[in-house]
Amino acid sequence: MSGATRLWFRVHSFTGVITGLLLFVLCWSGTFAVFAHELDWLATPEARVQPDGDRAGWDAWMRTATRAYPQGRVVGMQAPAHDSDAVVALIQRPDQPRRLVYINPYTGELRGTTSAFNIHRFFRNFHRSFFFPTQWGTYLVALLAVTLLLSLIAGLMFYRRWWTRFFSIATWRRPAVWSELHKLAGLWSLWFVLIIAVTGIWYGVERFRLDFGDGVFAYAGDPEFSLHPIPRPASDPTLPLRPLEELIHAANRERPDLNIRTVAPGPGLFYMEGQTDHVLVRDRANHLYLDARTGEVLYNQSASDLPLYWRWSETADPLHFGDFAGLVSKAIWFVFGLLLCGLILTGTWIHARRLGRSHNSRQRHRWPGTLPAVVVSAVVLAASLPFALHEMRTLYGDAAKGAQQLPALSPGVTGVILGWIVLTLIVLFLWAWTLRRTLQREGLPSKAERHPEKPPGKSWI
Repeated sequence: MSGATRLWFRVHSFTGVITGLLLFVLCWSGTFAVFAHELDWLATPEARVQPDGDRAGWDAWMRTATRAYPQGRVVGMQAPAHDSDAVVALIQRPDQPRRLVYINPYTGELRGTTSAFNIHRFFRNFHRSFFFPTQWGTYLVALLAVTLLLSLIAGLMFYRRWWTRFFSIATWRRPAVWSELHKLAGLWSLWFVLIIAVTGIWYGVERFRLDFGDGVFAYAGDPEFSLHPIPRPASDPTLPLRPLEELIHAANRERPDLNIRTVAPGPGLFYMEGQTDHVLVRDRANHLYLDARTGEVLYNQSASDLPLYWRWSETADPLHFGDFAGLVSKAIWFVFGLLLCGLILTGTWIHARRLGRSHNSRQRHRWPGTLPAVVVSAVVLAASLPFALHEMRTLYGDAAKGAQQLPALSPGVTGVILGWIVLTLIVLFLWAWTLRRTLQREGLPSKAERHPEKPPGKSWI
């Protein structure tokens, strides 16, 4: 192995060992986040309906959402993605946390209400920032994406002629089988790892621009965070608001290609977004703002009109979470997400076995920063628990006896979240146990080897 190749190999091993624990948990949470909406559907009875004829329509849904909390305000309402899905409305209550309202799309009847903290919210916030309350959690996640990309590049640099080895099964001997599987899985996951790493870094770039750049986070919208502020309605504020269906029809006349998925009433403004035939964009890439009193279209954004920077910004989410082609793409992302998690675990195990077999003391202690990195990773993960509980209380819990309480979650939602946490701990325990057994079996240095005694009768210089 040449000097340059050995250097790349060490970089690949170093990034995997130093960030392995945090990177695994991050990728593990992202893998399950792919199916977060489906898990919510399974765990929340209110979210499920039986298809029954024609849908009642937006006006009926809005009336039901308003009746559920007469003192509240409908922040947004989402049409069903599938025939068996309920309509979901987000309600802002005065001096109280937001609630989710579920509506039967066919009858317009109320199905029930739940906390806005659900499975999707849990995975989203944990995967985005480990529940850290400031932007530093987002930067930590972006830094892990950088190490993932660096590990990918280093692996390709030391693995000679890797482009010819996609079907290579030449050395499936038992001692080398895990190493060969690691290499083969890594090759077939190249495209996926590259997507996850690049989009993960991009989220950090977006956050950095917001915090330390020009403060812009969107192409159009709120004047404080966007390049193009939305014009304010010029209509008489004493005019009554138009019915929702009229606003929908006005939007359809302006954009007949737009399949409206989400609406959001505002103070004189009405916002709606959805999908067209544009490939790989989230819903907000195509949206309209209307004057809620006249139906006049104030702003019409099409994904095809976006500059390259903002077009990519709207593409990052579908690529990162794989939700651009329904269950098919989600299943592919889930499988390759598990594969990526396996690469992280097996890579650390292979490195531990290699060090255990080495007869060179320096080789065995090559990475003196490993223990501090593991400790820091464990501290970050442990800190995410109180941060998560604090966020749940302050943002989603009702006040009782002068204190914010944890939100009341359904048994299904609680079971899925706790089940995932327990499963994660089991996987990490088995991983740590396997690493220890491997080091012991392959020749972990004894105490005498680590701390040799002074030879008798000789000076120790």
